Amino acid sequence: MAGRFPLGSGGNQNRVFIDLTDETELGDTDVPKKLVQGQLPFVTALAYRSPTVPLKRKSLDRSEDISDSSLSDVHNPRRARLSHAHPDPYTPSPPPNRKHSQISVVIPSPTSKQKRDIAIAQSVSNVNGMHIDIFPTTDEEERVNKAAYPTSRARVNRRSIPLSFNSDSVLNLVSLTETNHLSKLRHTLDEKLKRINGPTVTPTVNSPKRLAKLADNFEFVNSYQYRAGVELIPDDSDFNIGCACTSTNGCDRFECDCLSKEEDSEDRIVPYQICENNTKLIVATESFLKRKAIIYECNSRCGCSGKRCWNHVVQKGRAVRLEIFDTGSRGFGLRSPDLIRRGQFIDLYLGEVITKAEADERENLTDGSHTQSYLFSLDWYVKDDEDEEKNMKVIDGRKFGSATRFMNHSCNPNCKIVPVCTTNHADEYLYNLAFFAYKDISPGTELTFDYNQGEENTTPQKIDPEAVQCLCGEIKCRGQLWPNKRKGQGSKP
Repeated sequence: MAGRFPLGSGGNQNRVFIDLTDETELGDTDVPKKLVQGQLPFVTALAYRSPTVPLKRKSLDRSEDISDSSLSDVHNPRRARLSHAHPDPYTPSPPPNRKHSQISVVIPSPTSKQKRDIAIAQSVSNVNGMHIDIFPTTDEEERVNKAAYPTSRARVNRRSIPLSFNSDSVLNLVSLTETNHLSKLRHTLDEKLKRINGPTVTPTVNSPKRLAKLADNFEFVNSYQYRAGVELIPDDSDFNIGCACTSTNGCDRFECDCLSKEEDSEDRIVPYQICENNTKLIVATESFLKRKAIIYECNSRCGCSGKRCWNHVVQKGRAVRLEIFDTGSRGFGLRSPDLIRRGQFIDLYLGEVITKAEADERENLTDGSHTQSYLFSLDWYVKDDEDEEKNMKVIDGRKFGSATRFMNHSCNPNCKIVPVCTTNHADEYLYNLAFFAYKDISPGTELTFDYNQGEENTTPQKIDPEAVQCLCGEIKCRGQLWPNKRKGQGSKP
């Protein structure tokens, strides 16, 4: 510490006392006698009042010899100054006439809190680290008890407490909830039905549960959905052929090369004719509906190009409105609000086109679950040959399909499913499944077809117990649908 006068010189005879207590209570800062006698060691931490502010001296012991002349040195401007210290309003003045050392340190006085702690420690005898006041072992338990939920006085039987509102409000609430849920389901289903090409298809299902099954678990499509393992022959392939008819004169009903030939002659099988009751409508002939044959419609490779061609029926699409309704025990059904003429084309059976191996795997997964099967084999050209059976394709309409997916079976059906080749005559494993009216069908009548047409009627003794039970209710009901659950044409050329 540097000053104007060196330590011990005449200008620095007065001693400087440094108070380390930072004490704010004036009554507790008496200077001990040991400090006055200069017996305490010197410390490096110093604090003093700024020399520009008049210093106030703390009261000293009356036993000490303090002269009036020494007090006048407090305001001496020539007193040594300490640098880099903060002012302390209660720093005591240095005691007078002491020559033992230039600077002494005041012993810090205990604060009020320290005095309280000392008093507590003196009042407790035999204190150790495990004393309840020093180390409260029940602290955690008390905190847990304060945070715990209050214990129930008695169990309340909620079922015995009646509702506070009347039954009418309950019925209104349930009715409102069902109405909102039903409207949402109808909206979802209506959005799906709008994607279907052709006249409208509407549902008339009132049960929310059945409507949810119809809306959530099925997607309406307008064409086949080809899956892995199904290879298509391009329509412009050299293997695909067409007729030599011209667009000027149109196709000849008896000479068109697209028509199939009779089995033992060169005569052509004519599948279509003009409807007797509606000259604008082309329908399947009555004789064709009674036979087992396939229809080859004209395609893009034909000379007629589809213009003025009567052999373009299925390709033009559906022309009747359809309605999906709830039949009760037989699930969903299909009907039409329009009059359907005999031989009139109704719609196609659509779905996922999969391989036979995939179909077998899907069939095994549902085996024994008593669920409806929507597998339909394209087995028209398949003979009793293992290689041909491996190449056979199957249509699965469970998740994807058209409205005909909801057409039920009957042992006395009013519709017939017919294989139809439209755009490609070269692919024997891929063709369309078209529904035609087997007779005139009145509006609102359920549309049905034979799931296994060609099957002979069975007696109760010949019914397979593992087969799907038939619920058509006809007089000549066979009692079962099909032994292996998979539908097929059941007819060979």
